[in-house]
Amino acid sequence: MEKISLEPFDRILSDYQQKAELAVSVSDCSTLARRCQSFGVDGYRLGDFRGAGYLNRYVYYSVTQAPMLIYRKKYLIPLVFRHNPESYELFSEEYRLESFFILLAWYLKNEPQKVILQDYEKVKNKRLYHEFTVIDSAFLVFRLSEILDAAGLPISHCANLATFKEWNKQHRLLDNGLVGRHAKIFDEEDKKQSSELKMILQLIQLKYPNTKLFI
Repeated sequence: MEKISLEPFDRILSDYQQKAELAVSVSDCSTLARRCQSFGVDGYRLGDFRGAGYLNRYVYYSVTQAPMLIYRKKYLIPLVFRHNPESYELFSEEYRLESFFILLAWYLKNEPQKVILQDYEKVKNKRLYHEFTVIDSAFLVFRLSEILDAAGLPISHCANLATFKEWNKQHRLLDNGLVGRHAKIFDEEDKKQSSELKMILQLIQLKYPNTKLFI
């Protein structure tokens, strides 16, 4: 597996201040694009984007000349991430990249508003974006770590759905959108909730192969 390097990236402007996070080195972009071709990546480009997303805690920001993967010929995935361990792990552990794209595909089908950069439609500039929509890649890295690192081991030990439902009441990995104690209740009759749990088990099984697919 060819190594992908992350380096300091300071072309982020928010609240009139420059911010420094991490980005994939431009020299590694073609290697990464090739590695991700089977997941739907068509290539890469450098470009600008702006909006509100997890990269800056949902405060409006703009980024110039960021490396971005082109996904399914209509999405841009910024290769700019927060400066934390899970950003490095995304490229050092092979199963995480596959997990990243499985997670992205699920969100685009079921909850696209969570992974499309907020306020994108308001700030959309045809000259810059053309037919592309910008993905909140920093959020996806956070959610992936939440699933694999925080929840992965305990869920891999769940023998059945009942065990998972009890665990979820306390840890609330899956939120049904309700308020209060009812928000912790997993409903297997809800198609979206069931679909999300199946996807999560698929991701965890990539890290822990003995995980039981109990739904």
